[in-house]
Amino acid sequence: MKELQYLNKFFIRYKWRLLLGILFVTASNYFGILIPQKIRDALDFVHGKVFEIKNEGLQANDDQLQKTLLIFGLTVISFMIIKGIFMFLMRQTIIVTSRLIEYDMRKEVYDHLQTLDTAYYKMSKTGDLMARISEDVSKVRNYLGPGILYGINLISICHDHLCHVLSQFPSWPSIP
Repeated sequence: MKELQYLNKFFIRYKWRLLLGILFVTASNYFGILIPQKIRDALDFVHGKVFEIKNEGLQANDDQLQKTLLIFGLTVISFMIIKGIFMFLMRQTIIVTSRLIEYDMRKEVYDHLQTLDTAYYKMSKTGDLMARISEDVSKVRNYLGPGILYGINLISICHDHLCHVLSQFPSWPSIP
């Protein structure tokens, strides 16, 4: 893990892009949580209307029910669209940042290789050097891009769902 501290300078260099990506991750997960809440509200509304009609002998007002369900449906669809937009932005922001870091790392490796003596190149195999420049740096980019993205997404989802669950219980039951 100590070797990964080298990457901190890249995180610092691109901190605003990463923070913007974290903001997009949080916004996407927030709208993802709102979707089931709206569906629950719609089902509760329909259940309440059916209960009123059956038990209180009221006449079914299809127009009001249809308009309300249409509004619920459009709200859910708009939340899905907004969530999709934020998912696109989070992936673009964090993945593009990882590609920029990959480019900077390749440039550093190349600059370092330029400073080495010719004796080093006589001892080293060309394939090994090319593998360092291509494969190893690409693996680090996979850690920086998708690895960081999914890690942040996991933390955000756990936090958002935990807050939602805890908000459903206004006070903890007392233990006698």
